[in-house]
Formats: sequence, structure tokens, C-alpha cells
Amino acid sequence: MDKRILSMAAALVMLTGCSGLPGNDGGKTEVTTAPVTTAQETTAPPTTLPQKMIYFRMGEDENTEPFLTSEHITDCAMEILPSDSGESTYVVNIFLDDEGKEIFAEKTAEAAANGSTISTWYNQYVISVATVEEPITDGAAVISGLDMRGASKIAGWIYECIKKPEETTANEGEQQ
Repeated sequence: MDKRILSMAAALVMLTGCSGLPGNDGGKTEVTTAPVTTAQETTAPPTTLPQKMIYFRMGEDENTEPFLTSEHITDCAMEILPSDSGESTYVVNIFLDDEGKEIFAEKTAEAAANGSTISTWYNQYVISVATVEEPITDGAAVISGLDMRGASKIAGWIYECIKKPEETTANEGEQQ
């Protein structure tokens, strides 16, 4: 008896839900649904920051103002580092422009002096947290300790955020 009642209730819900779909009533009823909210959607990134960016912050708090963004990244590369044990590790090298190099050197010196961390973010997601032992003055940051999948994802995100020179069309530069 319980199965029959459940079946009837399910059928009633299905029929009731279908009656309001566009096309079932000659197009007279407009169906609207509320957007589904997930936990990630409720954690909105800071409104002052554009999307599709890499951010470097002191510490791990997403509310900390970034000191450097992907606007200063000129290139990135994934590198495979073989080890004596036969298992490779992967790193992502990030190369900065001259202004970014100066800013990064200053902030890594500060982090090394205080024993603090620097976090790297892709939009609102932390992709790396590193303890800085000494200032990094050569304009290259390295995210290490990754497997192949993680390194390729991070390199892809960073590359996506790098401002690339505008591509020229095939006819540009040709004399007419």
C-alpha cells in the first residue's frame, strides 16, 4: 500500500510540475526559477578585483589586498624536475616584468624577515602558499611540489591571465 501511495504522489508531482512548462499551455504561462546558490557562489571575490587574474598576497587571507597581479607576469612555464628516486616533480616558473620584479623582491624580503607566507591566487582560489626563506630578486617565482596534473592546471591558469601582445592579422605589414 505504501509503494502505491508513493507512486501516486510522485506521478502527481511530475504531472503538476509539467503543466507549467512553456508549450503545454499554449505559451501563456511564463516559468521562472530561482538560481541555485552553491557555497562557492556565496563566497564572492572582492568586488574591486577583476576576474581571470593571478594575485600575490601576504599571508593566506583572501581579504588581504594583493601586492602583485598577473599584469606584471610576462611568461610562465611548467618544468619537470627528475629526482634520484626516479619520480619526477613538477614546478611552475613565473616570470615578472621589471616593475613586478622590484615589487616581488621587496615583498619577499619582508616575508623572509617576518617568517611569513606569500600566497598565489587564481581569482578567488588559492593555488599556492609558500614560506619565504630569503628575498627573491631575480624576477622569477616558482611554485613547486606539484604533480603533473596540478602543474599543468596552474600553468594554464597563469597563462590564461597573462596579457598577450595583440596578434597581427595576416594582411598587416603588407604593402598594397
